[in-house]
Amino acid sequence: MRHLSDGTLRRIYDEPLALTATDQAHYETCAECKTRFQAIATTARAASALLELPAFAPESGAAFRSVQARIQREEAARPPRWYERWLGRTTLSLRPLATPAIAVLLAAALATGFAVSGAAGSLIRVFEPHSIVAVQVSPSDFAGTGAMLDYGEVTWLPAAPRPQLLSDAAAARAQSGLPLLTPAALPNGVSGPVSFGVVSHTKGSLTFDAERLRASAAQKGVQVNPMPPTISGSTLIVNAGPALIEVWGLSASAAEAQIPTLVIAQTRIPTVDSTGATAAQLEDYLLSQPGVPPDIAAQLRAIKDPTSTLPVPIPKGLATTQPVQVNGVSGLLIKAAIGAGVVWEKNGVIYAVGGQLTPDQVLAIATTLH
Repeated sequence: MRHLSDGTLRRIYDEPLALTATDQAHYETCAECKTRFQAIATTARAASALLELPAFAPESGAAFRSVQARIQREEAARPPRWYERWLGRTTLSLRPLATPAIAVLLAAALATGFAVSGAAGSLIRVFEPHSIVAVQVSPSDFAGTGAMLDYGEVTWLPAAPRPQLLSDAAAARAQSGLPLLTPAALPNGVSGPVSFGVVSHTKGSLTFDAERLRASAAQKGVQVNPMPPTISGSTLIVNAGPALIEVWGLSASAAEAQIPTLVIAQTRIPTVDSTGATAAQLEDYLLSQPGVPPDIAAQLRAIKDPTSTLPVPIPKGLATTQPVQVNGVSGLLIKAAIGAGVVWEKNGVIYAVGGQLTPDQVLAIATTLH
């Protein structure tokens, strides 16, 4: 006896009136086909139940807040990082600049501020970034680092830089001296008023002092490598800024912390000069200090030309990177689960675009800025 096929039995479940009279008569008298039909019907009902589940609607804002809360819990469980403690003795306003991906050879200068002028003698250019590289970091890299140490005298002309928050586009353009950057079009979900942050061109310096470091380490009970004569007495002179940041998606009246949907930033590239110590001497010494994670030190040493390369911190396990072309120059694309960003340098200016967007969206914005 020829039994009904699985397709015919499924048709009985989906369209019982579509069967031919011959197939219907066979089904009504065949126990084997009825048993097979029950199995097919059970599978069909299970599939229908799964398809009736509500659609998944991802909430990037909630996801970001969840990740941020986890990071804060991890941060609270470990001592302050070595560069955070160093920065804390100068100015709270510069904490956002303190990242382990800033080349350690510039830690004394970039972590304490932006630039000073008027140093005597010939200068050695030790940092002027024209390329960008990713450095993988994680909170565990800095767990258990040592006490804050005094590496020397910090000087500001006239004062430490302080970001200014503005809501007026004309004022932001005038105070920064930089043009406002506007994309050709904004993606869906990016709207509302634009806020501005401005950091003017600032000057500051650090003069290394072996005796101050020795006394600071003794007071804190920390064992450090003695500062060599080639570094002690040298002054790092940094010129950087101005910087202009444009932010979409923030409301001054909101009661809770907000996450920008789009950020466009630009800054003149910083330059760092030394009155004595070379870039190689600074790198060798500072990377050998206690509290510098071996993995971070290895990544920084692997940079072919640290004097012209800006390291960008990338959290391990939370983001990936890839090289891209942006407006005819090389850039770094950063991809995360809740957003994306791209950083590049062109004509002496470092640019960055990022937010709660896809990689394609941030690249589209970056390539259409005018």
